Order: sequence, then structure tokens, then C-alpha cells
Amino acid sequence: MTICLGLFSGNASASLADSLQTLQNNLQSSLQTLQGNLQNSLQTLQTNLTEGWQNAQEQLEIGLARLQHSYLFPTDGTISFEEAVEHEGVGRRALYIRPLADPVEPVPAIILLHYATGTSEDIANATRIGDLVAATGAWAIVPEGQNHRWNDDPESATGADDVGYLAKVIETATARYPIDPTRIYVAGMSNGGFMATRLACERPELIAAVASVAASMRTSQSRACAPAQTMPMMLVLGTSDPYVWYDARLGLLSAQDTFRFWAQINGCDPSAVDLEDVPDVADDGTRTVISHGVGCTGDTALYTVEGGGHTWPQWSPTISPFNLGRVAQDFNGDQAIWAFFESQRRP
Repeated sequence: MTICLGLFSGNASASLADSLQTLQNNLQSSLQTLQGNLQNSLQTLQTNLTEGWQNAQEQLEIGLARLQHSYLFPTDGTISFEEAVEHEGVGRRALYIRPLADPVEPVPAIILLHYATGTSEDIANATRIGDLVAATGAWAIVPEGQNHRWNDDPESATGADDVGYLAKVIETATARYPIDPTRIYVAGMSNGGFMATRLACERPELIAAVASVAASMRTSQSRACAPAQTMPMMLVLGTSDPYVWYDARLGLLSAQDTFRFWAQINGCDPSAVDLEDVPDVADDGTRTVISHGVGCTGDTALYTVEGGGHTWPQWSPTISPFNLGRVAQDFNGDQAIWAFFESQRRP
């Protein structure tokens, strides 16, 4: 009996020791697993917090840039960069939007000029010029006026030398990048349209064609304008524009007189005009008629947007649209301008 009890006691002790060892092993394994899970959780939390902070910071920067009108909406198939151009001792920025693919030969470029109070990003976003760049392979160069305004009046005694600045932008672009100097085009809206006209008058040897939207021509400019060569000119004006009236007012030529001025410069027949109706496909309260110069040595066209306001056809402005009037939806402004530009080359 005593022997049996001793055996039992020994077996019990061994079993208890084994159980304790197993328990210890299990506890150690569980602790290691818990420690590993905790470390993974902490790493995941740290990664999520870092990414969340970076995303929040990026969104904050984008938000601030939008408030400052300096955010460019991205366009698939394009990249953008800025170029500093110094003129009159002042470094001024020009925004470039170009296709992703490097060109195999020199490409055309559109100089796009913003409206008064606008920025390079404002006009690029509103017109969606990036879509045109991606579709055509042309580059867009979007300079910026000092204090967000262009000095478009040749009789102004003050203001920046914006003609000289834009000439410097063009000369810099053609010297540094694969841009065809015979296919430089200028398009502008409102104050930018008047500036495009001034550039056409004073430096016609630099550009192949001009498109002016929501802008006619200053009478002061008409007195001073005598380009030594023809200048293909496309005009887009609304009959209900509350700022640049379609009829002659406040030191401006009327839309029709502006068209006749450039038709004369471009050698058109003064007694003939071809009219073309743009299909009225959108219920937008507008209708557009194109006046084409006849027999011209330089193409001349006036898009009269009946009922149209101080707007760019099919634009998406980032500024408040109050009091600007109706937007023509029957045709795309960028595409119409490119169709006018595409075949033009500087002599």
C-alpha cells in the first residue's frame, strides 16, 4: 500500500510539473503573440495616423490654394510646371500645361490670357484648357498679369509693360522648349482679350493668330494699331454682355466695328460677309451666328452669341457667375478656337 501511494505521488508530481510547464509555454506563446499583435496594431495605427495627417495636410494645402486661386485642376495625359520670366526687374510667373509624351517635332503653343482679377489657374480651370492640350498635343502657356490685370490700353500712362513681358514669355518658350515659333497663338478673355488684341497690334511678328472672347477693341487701340502684316482674328462676343457691350460704348468699338477693323487689316472684301448658323442644340437661351470675312488674306471671324453674356462658351468658372450672363452651350469655346488656330502659321 505504501509503495502504491509513493508511485501515485510521484506520478502526480510529474503530471503537475508537466502541466505547469505547458501552462508556462502557453502563456509565453500567448504573450509573444499578444506582443506581436500589439506591435502590428501600433505600426498600423502609426501608418494610418501618418497617412491621415499627410492626406489632411494635402487637402488643407489644396483648400488654401483654391482660396488663393492658385490650384490647377489636374488633367489626365498632361503635366504642368511654372517658368519664371524676368521683365523690368520683376520676376513674373508663367504656367505651362503640356502633354505627358515628349514631342517628336516642334509643337504649337497657345498663350492663354486671364480676365481681370483672375489668375493663370483660374482661366486654365474655367476653360479646361488641359483637355485641349491632351487631345491635340499643343502646349498651353498661361502667363499672369501684375496684380491680376493686364495693361491693355496703349494710351495708359501707368502700368506694366505687358507687351514686352508677353514677348519675353514667347521668346523664352521657343528658346527653351520644343515649340514651333511659327505656330504661337494667343487667346484671351475680357481684359485678356483686349491684351491679346494689343499684342497683335504691336508685336504681330511673334504670333500666328488671335482669339478674343468677351472683348471688342479699345478706340485708343484702334487709333494706334497698324500691324505690318495680316493677323488672323477670331472674336466671340455676347449681345447681352453686361460689361463689354456688343454695341459701341465707353471708349470701345462695337463688336461689328471690331470685326470690320480686322477684316480691313486682313484684306477682306468690305462689301461681303458670309453668315453661318451654329446648330442650336442646347436649351440655354442663346443662339450663335458666325460672320466670316470674304476674300481675306488673313482669316477673320466674329461669333455673335445672341443672348450670351460675359462668358466663354461651355466654360466652368471658379469665380461667382452672378451678373455675367448666359453661357453658350451650343459649341465648345476651346474647340472652336483650336479649329480656327490649327491651320494658321506665321509668315
